[in-house]
Amino acid sequence: MTPADERTSTGSEAQPPSVHAIWFTTQRVLRTIVAVGIPVFLSFALVLPLVIEALGLPVSSALYGWLVGFAATTTAVAGAITRVMAVPAVNSWLMRIGLGSVPRPTDRNTRPAEH
Repeated sequence: MTPADERTSTGSEAQPPSVHAIWFTTQRVLRTIVAVGIPVFLSFALVLPLVIEALGLPVSSALYGWLVGFAATTTAVAGAITRVMAVPAVNSWLMRIGLGSVPRPTDRNTRPAEH
């Protein structure tokens, strides 16, 4: 169902579900840093210098430093974006487009509906 299909008879748009603060925001940021950092550092600090060297081009320490710096910046930006996405107002907007995060019920006997 599209948002346009969810209009009420008065013509106003349906409101998204109430969005509470996201749980474990620091853990989510750290998990993103690990998930992004490992492949980025493997790619830019280990694999790419080998590819450049295999092409017969020199890998200077300045180039290597730039590659490692790029990997660090990419990882930091991914972590920062994850943290911003955990802000309730941003998460509320993300809920409207289907990308929000809602905590699971705290009652272990309550299971979410399966699709």
